[in-house]
Amino acid sequence: MELILIAHPQFQAWLIEEARKLNLIYKDQAFFAGEKGRYPEHLETYRTTKTGLRIFLRPVKISDEPLLKDLFYSLSEDSVYRRFLTVRRGMPHEFLQKFVVIDYTREMAILAISQQGERGEVLGVGRYGLNKDMHTAEVAFVVRDTYHNRGIATELFSYLIYLAKKQGLLGFTAEVLMDNRPMLHVCQKMGFDIEKIPDHGVYEMRMMFKKK
Repeated sequence: MELILIAHPQFQAWLIEEARKLNLIYKDQAFFAGEKGRYPEHLETYRTTKTGLRIFLRPVKISDEPLLKDLFYSLSEDSVYRRFLTVRRGMPHEFLQKFVVIDYTREMAILAISQQGERGEVLGVGRYGLNKDMHTAEVAFVVRDTYHNRGIATELFSYLIYLAKKQGLLGFTAEVLMDNRPMLHVCQKMGFDIEKIPDHGVYEMRMMFKKK
């Protein structure tokens, strides 16, 4: 998958199909051809969190399934529930594929990666996907439990806000558990105009970017 990712875009769909035939990849491997699936390398950047942690921020790649699997299996049951609003016991390929195969023209997923080791470790991921109104996007985050309170969510959120504004979006929406104080705190300090609608233990949040 990593080799296919760096091939010329006009050959990637063919390479995917040939790799399927040779059983080198999953038979149901999803793929977006053309501009939708072109990895936006220019969005890679480095940040230093408020606690001095140096992280590498980059868009998710189609080959990142093992990295995301490692992150999700590192999460506590509480973290999984806060992120997915449900209890998940497993992270099969069919589920993980939805997180790494994205249409970059309609959604974005940014990984926060440590700079230790050859490949690094995914410390957190933030993503958004366009809503039907095309002017806002639904946003969500998760951070590895051992890296809570290190400023990673803030850096991820700030970068997603920057990308969303560049895309012409007006704000974000999110479903947040009422007792998820860390997420609510991050949302509050980002300077949105926030509307919160309570619904059975969950806030339906609408967070609009403030006009300067």
